[in-house]
Amino acid sequence: MSQLANIRSSLKRVKNPVVRERLLMVQAAYKEPLRDVSKTFNCTHGKVDYWKKRYETYGLRGLYTKPRSGRPPKMSEKQAMEIRRVVRKHDIKRGWRTSYIRGFIYKKTGVKYSVRQVIRISQSWGLSKIKPRPRYAFSRKEDREDFIKKTNGT
Repeated sequence: MSQLANIRSSLKRVKNPVVRERLLMVQAAYKEPLRDVSKTFNCTHGKVDYWKKRYETYGLRGLYTKPRSGRPPKMSEKQAMEIRRVVRKHDIKRGWRTSYIRGFIYKKTGVKYSVRQVIRISQSWGLSKIKPRPRYAFSRKEDREDFIKKTNGT
């Protein structure tokens, strides 16, 4: 079975749009010069050549993006799970604040995160940052319900 026949059969199965575009790029690279293909796909001829070589070496799996390692976290996963468990169970009077979580992380692990990073971490744990909404203390319940009924219809 030729390369083009393999590519055509793979195109029918692949659902990922990024991989599909790369596969179409490789298919065109077998038919036309690389520079013409690069103009068609609006990229450099080096990129077309790169994906063609990856396809020839690794097959269809070569067209998928490789996983990247990224920067390792400052606190271990075990420490993060322990802190998460405490934060989710223990309730400081009216819930946790970002600054409290930040201080708690520093106290337990010795790692100092920025406020924004603590927000990201707590959101990844499934906690949401809730902003308290003020309500007039002396309003009647009926008035609030009437107001909600009026505003929901519009």
